[in-house]
Amino acid sequence: MRNAEFGLRNKTLKVVIAGGGTGGHLYPGIAIARELLRDPGNEVLFVGTEQGIEARVLPGEGLPLRFISVGKIKGMKLVSTLKTLITLPWSIIQSLLLLRDVDPDVVIGVGGYASGPVALAAWLCRRPLLIIEPNSYAGLANRVLGRLAQKVVLCFPGTDRQQFFSKQKTVHAGPLARKGIDQGDRQKALPAFGLEPGRFTVFVMGGSGGAHAINMAMKKAAKDLRRIVSLQVLHQTGAADVAEVAAGYREAGVKAVVLPYVVDMAGAYAVADLVVSRSGATTVAELAVCGKRAVLVPFPFAADNHQEHNARTLAARGAAEVVLQPELTPEKLAAMIEKYAAAKAPSIQPMANTAAEEIAGICRDYVQKN
Repeated sequence: MRNAEFGLRNKTLKVVIAGGGTGGHLYPGIAIARELLRDPGNEVLFVGTEQGIEARVLPGEGLPLRFISVGKIKGMKLVSTLKTLITLPWSIIQSLLLLRDVDPDVVIGVGGYASGPVALAAWLCRRPLLIIEPNSYAGLANRVLGRLAQKVVLCFPGTDRQQFFSKQKTVHAGPLARKGIDQGDRQKALPAFGLEPGRFTVFVMGGSGGAHAINMAMKKAAKDLRRIVSLQVLHQTGAADVAEVAAGYREAGVKAVVLPYVVDMAGAYAVADLVVSRSGATTVAELAVCGKRAVLVPFPFAADNHQEHNARTLAARGAAEVVLQPELTPEKLAAMIEKYAAAKAPSIQPMANTAAEEIAGICRDYVQKN
């Protein structure tokens, strides 16, 4: 099924990026695509599933996408797992036909449902295969596919402490974040969000859909947060909790701007003196390149508990504190925010946002050698 035209003209470099399902897999792929497309003539095609986040996000990004049929294995019930395994040969056939049609120079697997069949097809077709691992604990697909790949790129907070990958194949890179995320203008962003200069600003988020546990903890913490006279909060709640959280701040007398979704993330990071958030790969990478201090509450049901691994990797740099969700109370959260507001600690040294450039360079090297 073709969802966007993928030109058949001769190009300098043609790359297939396979995977998605969640933002943690998709957004690193988008960062790579943007870097590759800086060179005129290059082409990038995403391969994903109709059920994944890529089906909603990529059309808006103007990036071409084709679908294959593949289900999820890890964490599913027995019937669903068996169905996925039975249909896996068809997923691989679809991927083989797609690669024959597109004829890419390089295939990049970013993890997620579609990554497996496409990467396996690339190996069968003898296409150069790169695996990108942006998490501190590699996902199941990447752990398997790393054995077939020519290179495995570990992007911060990815460290492979578990030694899933051959050291001869691995390349260590910095955070894989979108370009410009660290270029927000605080002076412009403050009035744009309806915030005031000179106040200690906390940016609260839980991913594009929000995080209910964090939302409710902040709402209940508001009565204690009002002790911080200079405090203001920018809170991305997701659609479901926006009214309730806004009412909680208002009733407690805490200055807060509550939004279902924040479009200008570069601006949001620029205004933030402290970030309270989940710890997916994209969030941790962005915190690292923006040099922001954070209180991280890992999503407790993330596969292989990878969000806690990510959070502790950032905490090891002195850039974050980790609060596990069962231990998250309004009182503890308020005390932590009050501590940071009183300390007025300087920002953390940002990490270089060069991982996408490094990955693009690896792709070019394969083309030049062949």
